[in-house]
Amino acid sequence: ICEEFRTGSGPSGSGGNPPPNTIHTWLERFNKQKPRSFEKATAPVDAEN
Repeated sequence: ICEEFRTGSGPSGSGGNPPPNTIHTWLERFNKQKPRSFEKATAPVDAEN
């Protein structure tokens, strides 16, 4: 997810990308809505590493 946001907000991304503040707000809302999803998503990655 982080990589997608970096490439999307980068100069190579398509025009009309939201500013960092908007992305931060969206991430905060998403974390508040589904914090468990993030925990489950990061758990397998940590286990693999």
